[in-house]
Amino acid sequence: MPELRPVRIANASGFFGDRMSALREVVEGGPVDVVTGDYLAEVTMMILGKQRAKNPALGFAPTFVAQLEPVLATVLEKGIKVVVNAGGLNPIGLAWAVRALGERLGLSPKVATVGGDDLVPHLERLHAANGGFPNLESG
Repeated sequence: MPELRPVRIANASGFFGDRMSALREVVEGGPVDVVTGDYLAEVTMMILGKQRAKNPALGFAPTFVAQLEPVLATVLEKGIKVVVNAGGLNPIGLAWAVRALGERLGLSPKVATVGGDDLVPHLERLHAANGGFPNLESG
């Protein structure tokens, strides 16, 4: 049986606008297998919603791309997995931005997205099918 070792996970963000140097510090600072980043909070969703209302290609945390740029080569070289929810309201848009960054740097990162939780396009149908959306405030 192969010897198992711990998976070393580090976090580099607790909110949209967190320390820009954190991802670099984690990637360059020590042995790490996976880096996570949490970018979403209620106020962040409001900011991303306003961005997306102005431009449908937006709606993700562009600061993540800026944080990733100086360390992407090191991330790939060390085989570090990066898992973030910086895609916000547009995870596919963030994926394309990361792919474009890789292409610009001559790198080929593997990028995956998780989606399906944007119910806005379905609200009218869901509202009609359920007779509204009762809640604590409106009954």
